[in-house]
Amino acid sequence: MDETMREKIALFRYGVIAELVSGPLAPGEKQELLLRLAAREWTIPGTNRKKIAHTTMRDWVAAYRAMGLDGLKPRLRADAGSSRAIPEPVQDLLLAMRRERPEASVESLIRAARLSGRIDAEVRLAPSTVYRLLAAHGLPLDQRPSAEPDARAFTHPHAGDLWVTDVMHGPRLFAPGQKDGGKTYLIALLDDASRTVPFSAFYPSEGAACFTETLRQGLLRRGVPRRLYADNGAAFSTQHLQVVCATLAIALIHSRPYQPRGRGKIERFFRTVRSAFLPHLTAEHLGSLATLNRAWWAWVEAEYHHTPHRGLDGITPLDRFLADKELVRPAPDDLDRLMRMKARRKVARDRTIRLDGRVWEAPDGFAGESVTVLYDPYDPSRPVHMLPDRQADEIPLRRLDLHLNAILPRPRREQPKADEPAPATGVSYLDLIARGFYGDHGGDT
Repeated sequence: MDETMREKIALFRYGVIAELVSGPLAPGEKQELLLRLAAREWTIPGTNRKKIAHTTMRDWVAAYRAMGLDGLKPRLRADAGSSRAIPEPVQDLLLAMRRERPEASVESLIRAARLSGRIDAEVRLAPSTVYRLLAAHGLPLDQRPSAEPDARAFTHPHAGDLWVTDVMHGPRLFAPGQKDGGKTYLIALLDDASRTVPFSAFYPSEGAACFTETLRQGLLRRGVPRRLYADNGAAFSTQHLQVVCATLAIALIHSRPYQPRGRGKIERFFRTVRSAFLPHLTAEHLGSLATLNRAWWAWVEAEYHHTPHRGLDGITPLDRFLADKELVRPAPDDLDRLMRMKARRKVARDRTIRLDGRVWEAPDGFAGESVTVLYDPYDPSRPVHMLPDRQADEIPLRRLDLHLNAILPRPRREQPKADEPAPATGVSYLDLIARGFYGDHGGDT
């Protein structure tokens, strides 16, 4: 099993237990949640099983609290990637059949392999063993769709219990001297209980970089939520976001494809934006993103947050949020560090490290070493650090500057001292040969 699959399984396991570790639960509430999760059907990476025992979930909770996300990764075996119970020729046959028939069930693959006559009768093929073999090689497993449950209206009891995020298509800009300044997108976070907007802004795109900055600003302003609910858009489905949420103990929840249930509150918020904000924009507001966002933030903070909300029985969103202020988890001081991406790289002989099309330079003495690089994948202006395996402190990397390197003096290296000459032995190989050949006269004729 490679590292990508191990991390995928760890993120899945965190998604199962996220509600158990993201906030305090009463003993009865915790047991009720465990039983409810155990009754669900799951799409589990690497297996065709659909159920997870509540005792297994307890073990995952303990592992996460002890070691974080790494504690949820499957342990590596010395013979990882191979099956100890299935002979190698049979493994090759099953893998080849899976590649030919990716939609076939594992049971039917086993039956077909036996009927082919290429497997000895004494070889035992348990479905669970074959599942693990196929999963270890990254081959898809058969998955059966589960029934769609009925939807229910809900509101979480406290601020910070759930944030919902979504994107709304905004107005086009009209920059002076240009026919069209480009399209805008409003990316927003909405607190389910209080209807406050932790952060939102208009951006030139709806990509992952813009959403990551929205989330960062929301965490700094309104603390860390226990759950984050989003659709299956590309910006909300990155591995980086999954790692950030798992690190901050945020349960990342995605709505089912083509079934966007549970985001009704933010859709109603967008309707308010279309009716109460967009119609009042003028050409001056649409001159640039800066002027548009300046008007937007003023409207959110001074108007929306202070207007009585019908869904809150006439209480303003800000007053409702402040009522639960003590329950909101504050953002950690090292938030920027925790939101970085990690990547393994090998330092080249010229001490350079290549990362997403950019080249960085490591200090002297690390050429040839494999290191962990810590960086913001969406903002190249933020510092980049490396963490060598042989030390615990992060080391800043410098952006490669070829012109500067051409004039900088190279570091001097100490030359090894010459060894002291060994004392003479008085033995001469050639003289001894000559003496034996010519006799005692040493070549006199």
